Amino acid sequence: MKFDAIIVLGAGITQKGNLTKVAKSRMDKALELFRDGAAQKVIVTGKKEAGVMKKYAVRRGIDPKCVFVENMAMDTIGNAFFTRKRFLEPRSWWSLIIVTSLFHLRRAQLVFRKVLGKAYSLKFVPSPRVLSAESLRKKLEAENGLRLATQLLGTLVADGDVEAVENFLKRAHPLYRPASRRG
Repeated sequence: MKFDAIIVLGAGITQKGNLTKVAKSRMDKALELFRDGAAQKVIVTGKKEAGVMKKYAVRRGIDPKCVFVENMAMDTIGNAFFTRKRFLEPRSWWSLIIVTSLFHLRRAQLVFRKVLGKAYSLKFVPSPRVLSAESLRKKLEAENGLRLATQLLGTLVADGDVEAVENFLKRAHPLYRPASRRG
């Protein structure tokens, strides 16, 4: 099956401004899928890393016109919401591959299904593991902590209700609330 786009979820940058090992692994998997013809467009998403992700893809031979940058997201909920608003809805892209790490896959599935809803056809593809056992353990602990925002979103928002997601981000999510409303 051919998809409308491949969405690559960000995974940070180093102090020198390069992609982390995890981000490179995600990008490499997305570029493999792109070269195999799974989709002709790649969306890279993440506030600080999206631009670096695009440069990484272009340096590896991908036409810059094929790589779209979503640079407002500060977490997985933002990845899904801003990608939907900026790229999916305006272009009527409905079939998507989402690339992330295996440790992040479950939460990404919950969030993207909640934010996008049933109208979208989603395939989730994990990138190769690049972390040591200890680093992976720490990431899994962090994932457990991050499930709180995901659970809150799940209780407040119906699947695919983009207005409710936007309200959640503006009113309840600490990363997106206006500075005057933060605790």
